[in-house]
Amino acid sequence: MLLLRPTASSTVFLQQLGRGLRRTEDKPVLTVLDFIGQHRKEFRFENQFRALTNLTRKRLLDNLEHGFPLLPSGCQIILETKAKKAIIQNIKDQLNVNAAALAREVSAYSDTRLSSYLEESGREIKEIYRGGNGNSWTTLLRRSKLLNETAPDGELPLLKRMASFLHVDDRDRIETYQRLISDDAPEYDSLSPIEQGYARMLFFNFWDKAGGYTSYQEGLDALREQKAVREELHQVLDHCLAHADHFPIALEGPHRELPMKIHSSYNRSEILAALGVAKFGGQMPGSFAQGVVDAKEFNTDALLITLEKDDKDFSPTIRYKDYAMSPTRFHWESQNATAEDSPTGRRYREHVQLDSHVMLFVRRYKNTDIGGSEPWILLGPVRYDTHTGSKPMAIEWVLEHEVPADVWTYSAISAS
Repeated sequence: MLLLRPTASSTVFLQQLGRGLRRTEDKPVLTVLDFIGQHRKEFRFENQFRALTNLTRKRLLDNLEHGFPLLPSGCQIILETKAKKAIIQNIKDQLNVNAAALAREVSAYSDTRLSSYLEESGREIKEIYRGGNGNSWTTLLRRSKLLNETAPDGELPLLKRMASFLHVDDRDRIETYQRLISDDAPEYDSLSPIEQGYARMLFFNFWDKAGGYTSYQEGLDALREQKAVREELHQVLDHCLAHADHFPIALEGPHRELPMKIHSSYNRSEILAALGVAKFGGQMPGSFAQGVVDAKEFNTDALLITLEKDDKDFSPTIRYKDYAMSPTRFHWESQNATAEDSPTGRRYREHVQLDSHVMLFVRRYKNTDIGGSEPWILLGPVRYDTHTGSKPMAIEWVLEHEVPADVWTYSAISAS
């Protein structure tokens, strides 16, 4: 198949590719020759490659330089030397945009709505928050003179936390967060139990070590004094809802009161707050580094799994083999200290008889391209099936719900 029609849309690109991928009995393989990219200087090669690989820009660059070593079986992306250099330089140019350049661009568009700027500029929302040093939509508006009011005390630390909301992707959480930061926000004590769970998630997302506050209401009251922060978060959450990748599924049974959805994404602060581990008088999210959460309030073990373990972040002793065996079966290795006959090992093996529960959370990488930890996707409750070994135990879990297609792709690759 020859690609001769220019398009900046990754959706249109995949539609074109899909025509060649239609199955027929006499077509064992598809070869695509792409001749597009030199018709406009500002053409972004990354859109097509990211649509194909589901990689972030920074990791796409690394894969390009190393010849795409982790593509699914039977797939190859082959680049001529000259084309490879041009594509790599094109992507590097996009990575090198700094805050000053963004501010000039925002000033030129002269629109205070985040969604309008992103649509007109063709930029991703993550480009605004790269670095984690207070880069945000509000700081860009101030820098470009589109927001002239003086920043109140305490604004910058809150803006530094704005990137920790970019993963929020289910309607109930988004709408509750937006209610809690509105001008007429309800009091914490008037909320339902599940709404209070969302409020704790919001609180610890801003202050993962409590921020010096002694109650959730005290923190929420402090947010009411931060008009620009609240307006920015409203716009960020609107953007997140409009670009959600997965369809959330409600939890049932013993977990129906949890403020979480299957196939939605959560960071550590939200997970610990939702499971009742992070709370005043309990453990703060900012000091939690374990891969297993023992949520006694819900009689649940939450397994926080990172699939692709980088050498610099994971020593050989904790580089466990975790991967999807099928859309409904997952291979997971316990911590090295967990013996099959230990209390923890028996709890894993006998959780059904003990009326306890296990939930799987997975993420592809430890860190995002813009700095900070990558969130986990909740795959939902699982049931023990079998295991081999001890210290660590290699357990096969059966999921109640199939893994989303994109997660299945990179989860299965982790097995190779």
